Amino acid sequence: MCGIFFSLVPKSKSASNNSDVFFKFTLAGLQLEQALKRRGPDCYNTVVVDINTNDDNESKQLTFFSTVLSMRDPLTPQPLQSPEGRILQFNGELYDAVGELEGYRSEILGDDAVCKNDTAILSQLFDRFGVIETLQSIRGEYAFVYYDIMSKCIWWARDCIGRRSLLVNRSRKDCIALSSLPAFDPVLRTDWREVPAGEVYKLDLRIMDIEVIPWSYELCGSLKYPYVPIYSDISLTQYSYDALVTEFSSTLLAAVRRRVLAIHHSRSKADTYAILFSGGIDCTLLAYLTAITLRDHNAHIDLLNVAFENPRIGGGYDTPDRILGRQSWQELRSLPGLQSCRCDFRFVEINVPYTQVLECKSHVQDLMFPKDSVMDFSIALAFFFAARGIGTMFTSPVSDPVEEYTTLSRVLISGLGADELFAGYTRHGTSFARGGYEALAKELTLDFGRLHERNLGRDDRVGAHWGKEFRYPFLDEEFVDFALRCPLDSKLRVRESAKEGKWLLRQFARVIGLHQVAEEKKRAIQFGARSAKMEEGKGKIRGTDKFV
Repeated sequence: MCGIFFSLVPKSKSASNNSDVFFKFTLAGLQLEQALKRRGPDCYNTVVVDINTNDDNESKQLTFFSTVLSMRDPLTPQPLQSPEGRILQFNGELYDAVGELEGYRSEILGDDAVCKNDTAILSQLFDRFGVIETLQSIRGEYAFVYYDIMSKCIWWARDCIGRRSLLVNRSRKDCIALSSLPAFDPVLRTDWREVPAGEVYKLDLRIMDIEVIPWSYELCGSLKYPYVPIYSDISLTQYSYDALVTEFSSTLLAAVRRRVLAIHHSRSKADTYAILFSGGIDCTLLAYLTAITLRDHNAHIDLLNVAFENPRIGGGYDTPDRILGRQSWQELRSLPGLQSCRCDFRFVEINVPYTQVLECKSHVQDLMFPKDSVMDFSIALAFFFAARGIGTMFTSPVSDPVEEYTTLSRVLISGLGADELFAGYTRHGTSFARGGYEALAKELTLDFGRLHERNLGRDDRVGAHWGKEFRYPFLDEEFVDFALRCPLDSKLRVRESAKEGKWLLRQFARVIGLHQVAEEKKRAIQFGARSAKMEEGKGKIRGTDKFV
């Protein structure tokens, strides 16, 4: 995970006389340098550019500060400057570098493209083809800031799903700041907002006006989404459901392979992979497919399972997710289809005492901003400690534990997106009960469309604090396109008078022998790990209440 900070402030005499006004747009004023270095601990650098953009000699200062979490050699420092003076700050992964588009990229960039990492390749693509044409052709999880010296424009965006964090402060017309993290000072951060996904922004430095280029499902002078709108038909007419399960498994396996095989271990020196593991169906299927991907590798797959000491509930660390996690781990280990795999699963119990929650409370609040609800805090808290990856490790259910173990994987595979695409939440069943499949389609469209605002930015910020990167196979563009095309009754079905969400996932689990996992009900991480409602004597608290 890399860290991005960019600011633009005027350098006129009037601006210098009011330097306190512009201080909140500077790296020093916002005190973000150390926090950004935690996101990218391998290298960091600052580039400062002074420009004149109009006839009255009004000078502007552009500051680019980047930190790098290097995932593959060669390490490419950022900000990356081209010979012409263009500057790129990039946080993300372009998965078409491993697979279908390798020949295309080599063709347009030359033979040396294979030796470059994603930042260098993206810089050359932007320089040669422009921002819009490049974004239309690439696939991956990213946020970026790009300075085109030729047109005197600043471009920035998150990918069209919004899988990486980027925030903006444009509280003054003559200033702007962009960052992977918000200001931590409660006064300074009030003007920070998350950059919406689904839009690309272009600031003309000569007139300080912003143009917004939207992603659309129709190609009409803008960017076209690499997936279709949700398929509103109820049932399957063209293929059998057995064929649909087969396509589900092959498409998800391809998404897992793109994310797992793009993990390089030159820096951690260990062939270790990690999955955020509650024991539910989403993460257990990802664990299975990761093992299939690594079946010929002498690799370790760490299953990170977090549990909290909750003084209001009691019961120690035997939380619902801990109990389910152990059960699902053992079911994975017993699958006949994995017995020949050379990789192994290791169960990592991450126990969080209540005292640690109190110590980290304010910092987690800072990282998750602008999210500020009770529910956001309880979810962010779980991901914060899970991403840290420190716990007790078991190589088998009967082995002696390894205390104070720390996972060496810099990449954490997450099951986020499965519920939004395949009707995994209780509210999906409620919508179906009230209005049938038409109402369900509307609810699923709403949920997928707001992932960038409700989940992804927050989760990126809390996980990256430990120099870790979340990757989302269920949110792979090709898999999303498949999921949105699926008929609605492959997502939610009535089974023995009960509504069963994520039917397609459950059916695949049954096919491969994960029968216990296939029957488990959905449980939100804050309740499964017991990170919600931890304080005694607080009375009734709703998840939407503001966290204080």
